[in-house]
Amino acid sequence: MSHSWKLSHFFAGFSAVLVGYTSSVVIVMQAALTAGATQGQLESWLLVLGLIMGVSSIGLSWWYKTPILTAWSTPGAAFLVANAGSYTLGEVIGACVIVGVFTVISGFIRPLNHWLQNLPASLSTAMLAAILLPFCIKGFSAASQYSDLFLILLAIYLTVKAMWPKYTMASLLFVTLIYALFYGFFDQPIRLTFSTWQWMTPTFDGLAILNLALPLYLLTMLSQNLPGIAMVRQFDFSLSVKPVLVTMGLLNATTACLGGFSINLAAISAALCLNQDVDQDASQRYRSAIWAGVFYLLAGVFATTVVSVFTQLPSGVTVMLASFALLGTLLMCLTQAFQNEVYREAALVTFLVILSGINVAGVSATLWGLMAGGLVLQVSKRHKQQ
Repeated sequence: MSHSWKLSHFFAGFSAVLVGYTSSVVIVMQAALTAGATQGQLESWLLVLGLIMGVSSIGLSWWYKTPILTAWSTPGAAFLVANAGSYTLGEVIGACVIVGVFTVISGFIRPLNHWLQNLPASLSTAMLAAILLPFCIKGFSAASQYSDLFLILLAIYLTVKAMWPKYTMASLLFVTLIYALFYGFFDQPIRLTFSTWQWMTPTFDGLAILNLALPLYLLTMLSQNLPGIAMVRQFDFSLSVKPVLVTMGLLNATTACLGGFSINLAAISAALCLNQDVDQDASQRYRSAIWAGVFYLLAGVFATTVVSVFTQLPSGVTVMLASFALLGTLLMCLTQAFQNEVYREAALVTFLVILSGINVAGVSATLWGLMAGGLVLQVSKRHKQQ
């Protein structure tokens, strides 16, 4: 039985970060900019996210000898893109601190975890679909301005997704950068420079906590942490949920003021560190997640370079890229939301209310949609019982 580091560990960790990072970094940047972050603050977001994802992936994987890969919340970032513009940066940061506190509490309160696990998936996926749909439509609308790039990206998206689905976004990013170089979008030199963090003072506002923190917490738990836990256990690894949630919640709460808006268990990209291709000896696969943590750290340290590349791209191009990144998630959410006939009507009401964007008594459409869907579900259950 070999207990040495292998090349397969290295490549699995690199692939996991490549897939996770490239598939959503544009969305995270859009979230920070929508919240009102300056370029320096945007760099701080990516730096701190890289550091906490790296430290948590390395620390948790080494301590438990289990491949535990963490990530930022892509659905959460998309939610902030759609909703953060109505609040100040301080209020958004304050809401992110509260999300971390909620996550810590989730680690200690078992009934809360039980309730979250029993919340109908149709309602949570309908909620996420309603958040993502306008974002994807906006990206496709940019095709009128950049029709040639859109057609190229669409062709590559369909081709690569059919053959190497995990590397779809990496391919789209590569082609977009080549396009940008050819058309002279980069009017400033790209330098490999170290990032620095910036403090962002939080403001704790009741409506921001209600309309940002609570939905962001629910999205992160339902679309990231619970699937992440299931993914680890699917490969026959044991996972101590309480310390993992508490660790991530503390990291989130303590670094939100520097840009750590969310941290959670990775789901899809985590499979790259969990499967038998990494190592036939399951007890050694944790080393791949440690390598992933190292690559997260490098991505964070050089966040300034990443920001300098993407901020020189036209906004229509970055929105187009982000919409392609979310297409797979949107399709999955729409499919799951209306798959079960029992929850179909409740999911539809949830979807439409959130999509309407209504705001009554200061409460956002996201919460109204969940409440309306829950009410429809309870009424339909009572009718069936009678």
